[in-house]
Amino acid sequence: MPDYESVGCAFKSRRARSVVPNGITAKDAKTAKVPEHERWMRVALAEAEAAAAEGEVPVGCVVVHEGRIIGRGHNRTEALKDPTAHAEIIAIGAAATALENWRLSGATVYVTIEPCLMCAGALTLARPELVVYGARDPKFGCLGSQYDIARDNRFNHGLKVVEGVLATESAGLLKEFFRSRRSGKQGTVPSARRAAQSPFSRKAQ
Repeated sequence: MPDYESVGCAFKSRRARSVVPNGITAKDAKTAKVPEHERWMRVALAEAEAAAAEGEVPVGCVVVHEGRIIGRGHNRTEALKDPTAHAEIIAIGAAATALENWRLSGATVYVTIEPCLMCAGALTLARPELVVYGARDPKFGCLGSQYDIARDNRFNHGLKVVEGVLATESAGLLKEFFRSRRSGKQGTVPSARRAAQSPFSRKAQ
C-alpha cells in the first residue's frame, strides 16, 4: 500500500501551478475557473470518503467531460488485492469506456492527492486536457514532489496541471484516517470538511 501517511506534512496550498509543455503559460492556469474546480474536487473527496469507509486509503478521483462525470473511482487496493487499483486507474478506465476511446481528449481529471508514478504515467498516456489535484504526496507524488512527469518533455504528450485545490480538506482526510488506524479504530472517518477543521489536520498547514 502506498505510504500516504506523511502527506500534508510538507504540502503548501498552491492555488494553481501550470506546467507548460504545449505553450500553456502560468497565467493560463491562474485564470482557471477555481469554483468549478472546487465543485468537482468535492465529488472526488466524496469518493475518498467512500474509500475510507471501506478501510482503504482515502483517495478519490473523478473524470469530467463536457460538464458531466464520465468516470469515478476510489482506492480499492485492499478489496481487490491489486496494487494497481488506485483511484486514478479506476476512474480513467471508466472514462475511457464511457468515451469508447483511450484518449481522454477534452477531459479534466480531479484527484484528491498528487498521483504516484504509476498513475501519472497512466494519465500521460490517457492525454486528458487537464489534471487537477488537491494535496501533494511528498513520498510518492510524481506531479511535482518526488518527480514531475509533466515537466519531462521527452514524452509525446505533456500534462497541464493545477494543484492545491481543496488541499487542506484532502490532506486532512488522509491524516484523520491514519490517526484512526493508529488508535485502533476501524470503519468510517470524519468527512473531509470536519477533518480539515480538526486541530490535528491544521498541523499540516
